[in-house]
Amino acid sequence: MDRFFAIFLVLQCTSWPLVFGAECRHPPPSPDFTNEGYAGRWYEIGKIQTLGGSLFQLGSVCTIATYSPYDPMSGGGDIGYSSSFQEPNGTFVNATGFLVEQEAPGHFVQTLEFFGVEGPSVDYNVIWLDEDSAIEYDCNPNVGMDLNPNDIEYKAGSHEGCWEGFE
Repeated sequence: MDRFFAIFLVLQCTSWPLVFGAECRHPPPSPDFTNEGYAGRWYEIGKIQTLGGSLFQLGSVCTIATYSPYDPMSGGGDIGYSSSFQEPNGTFVNATGFLVEQEAPGHFVQTLEFFGVEGPSVDYNVIWLDEDSAIEYDCNPNVGMDLNPNDIEYKAGSHEGCWEGFE
């Protein structure tokens, strides 16, 4: 089920020089998380960008995340990201991977592939979910991704012209 007016907010936050090798801080997953509720297409409306996440998203606009669970009730699934480079009609930038469910629904380990090579896994948490919005936080202190002790500014996304023709 696609969500054309849904909200996707990525919280990828960093304390670049301070967290290498540290443990990820772990916010609890949304108590309302279900695979069925998270399944589908989500449109990124903003983010707190880190160095780790920025390597893939540098120059990206119109980001879409799509989750396809293996089972509607529990477990992991396939995840994919697609965006355009610098403008809505720019070259597509894509990454695909998978989520492996951990001890609680909404808490996963995410592994993405870039040009056929698996990247470093991240601790992936859906910390808010309702029918119209989701907030996702991911962490890998070995690549400088953690919560936001350095007060990195929130950046709203520009969506003008992004999803024309999607229905």
